[in-house]
Amino acid sequence: MTVLGLSISLLAAFLVPLERAEAVECDDVKVMVQNACRDELGIGQYYCHQPTIDTRTQSEAGCRSNGRVDVPCFAAPNVTCGGVTFNGIECSFTEERSCRYVKLCGGVPCYNYRVAVALSLFLGMLGIDRFYLGYPAIGLAKLCTLGFMFIGHLVDFLLILVQAVGPADRSSYFNPYYGPVHYSINSTDPFLPASDQCA
Repeated sequence: MTVLGLSISLLAAFLVPLERAEAVECDDVKVMVQNACRDELGIGQYYCHQPTIDTRTQSEAGCRSNGRVDVPCFAAPNVTCGGVTFNGIECSFTEERSCRYVKLCGGVPCYNYRVAVALSLFLGMLGIDRFYLGYPAIGLAKLCTLGFMFIGHLVDFLLILVQAVGPADRSSYFNPYYGPVHYSINSTDPFLPASDQCA
């Protein structure tokens, strides 16, 4: 079967509802089958749902502190992996993806990007921005030197503005999900070239 044929059958599986089988949760699929499907299936043979967005954090729901989230993936209809033939609506395995972990303090996000930028702009010379982000030593040094003679104040403002400096606990700022967020490119992405070197 060609890649085009697999893509068409995969698309048809998600556009046309199948009534002959009930959807099952990924927890119901045996771990051995999950591992086999994760290893055997290629691009176009399965579809992974996008994670839902948590309204409190504006980040992916279920995001762990290590910056990873599990999303359910579904094999295309009549695809066999791990000795099981799937119908297109059964969860085949879960895939771990990267996400923005936003720490909650009392049910609200601990670090807001807009608050950090405003503190850095207006009170950065007193080190309040660094105290807010959890860097008390740098905050105290800025307080005692009046923002390192205003040069450190300007540098810190620019670093916080471009999100090069974040919270000390390595969590992410609270931002609207589609707001200005800094993402790093992961070199283990299968869609990026492995090397830029010419042969």
